[in-house]
Amino acid sequence: MDLLAGTGIPGVIGSTQVSQSRDSGTQASAALAASTTHEENILQFVKNDNRRMLHVVYRVGDIDKTIKFYTECLGMKVLRRRDIPEDKYTNAFLGYGPEETNFAVELTYNYGVDKYDIGTGFGHFGIAVDDVQKVCDLVKAKGGKVTREPGPVKGGNSIIAFVEDSDGYSFELIQRTAKIEPFCQVMLRVGDLDRAVQFYKKAFGMKELSRRDNPEQMYTLAKLGYGDDEMKTTVLELTYNYGITEYTKGDGYGQIAIGTNDVYKTAEAVKLFGGEIVREPGPLPGLNTKITAILDPDGWKSVFVDNADFAKELE
Repeated sequence: MDLLAGTGIPGVIGSTQVSQSRDSGTQASAALAASTTHEENILQFVKNDNRRMLHVVYRVGDIDKTIKFYTECLGMKVLRRRDIPEDKYTNAFLGYGPEETNFAVELTYNYGVDKYDIGTGFGHFGIAVDDVQKVCDLVKAKGGKVTREPGPVKGGNSIIAFVEDSDGYSFELIQRTAKIEPFCQVMLRVGDLDRAVQFYKKAFGMKELSRRDNPEQMYTLAKLGYGDDEMKTTVLELTYNYGITEYTKGDGYGQIAIGTNDVYKTAEAVKLFGGEIVREPGPLPGLNTKITAILDPDGWKSVFVDNADFAKELE
């Protein structure tokens, strides 16, 4: 009788199983280590990448009327304008300084479309001004709409007001004597603030500059950006309203554009940390500017633009 045949000897199968288990464990450990190393490398890339908020894109129904309001009432300047008749749209870029260094507005007018739905998720843009009352008086004189009269913010000393343009986009006017970047914030509403903040820190490389809870008004907000001081840089202000997890996006607000040294690695980071790629990284037809378009966990769109290619666009 061959005691080695089949399963005749106690311990032979057990020994084999232990060996297989050790091999599986080693493979799993190696895979985990590789995964951890990859994540660390991506985090390091995001941390060291040269990123800056370039501009915010949204659609308007009358581009000339909007430009008139922004220049005459808000003090912006037209930086550049381009008409694309073959695709039936016009772009205009406005801001408070050169696009090489300042955050800007990119207005889009689609031929024949005069109205858009802004949705419930978009909040407002923030503009730092010397005198809030003076700007509001000017807005009224030009036939504009003041939706919140000048006065101190609730629970604080900052003087603010809110005005709307002809398409219904809201602007918070913030009184500041010292301002590096007048176009100082974009506010969006999110359904899970902690999830959103972690995503923007890891995938976008932003810093959380401040957070404020307002239980009386049932909301919490966090400000994120690429500088160290929210008073000196443009910030993304994320607002969570207690108990509300979903918002409509509408078809007016578009996206924020952000500069990067590598759109391909940026897309990897976005996927790794819970975002969705809606346009794979690569050059745009005609322009050859490399971009990638993404959605955050709340469905807000951002476009990353290759820094060198963007610089060529501005030449």
